[in-house]
Amino acid sequence: MAKKNNAPTKPKLPPEEALYQAVSLCRKAGALTMGFDAVEEACVKSKAWLVMTASDISPKTLQRLNYAVGDLVDVFTMPLTQDKLADISHKPVAVYAVTDRNLAKLCFDRLSDCGAIKNEEDMSE
Repeated sequence: MAKKNNAPTKPKLPPEEALYQAVSLCRKAGALTMGFDAVEEACVKSKAWLVMTASDISPKTLQRLNYAVGDLVDVFTMPLTQDKLADISHKPVAVYAVTDRNLAKLCFDRLSDCGAIKNEEDMSE
């Protein structure tokens, strides 16, 4: 006979908080590259699986980033500001790259939950 699991269930985190924790996990695992130049280098050397930007990145920086690495790696904007992410990076940083495949998948899933990733059907409009 199967045992019932009577352990209390964890409350589900809001999507933005879950994304924040995923980025923090990447940092703790040593799989988070931060800063424009470091992210660009990681992309050129094929080490980055995913590039994310803070929501308050300057339009010019985002344009430069897309021009520099947009053909190499997908670039997504997180619904998190540089100030919120400064707790992870220890200073305001707008550009992040995840260098571990599994952690990149985790961050991608969290970005999807936040609505930061548009489905292909949505892009055709």
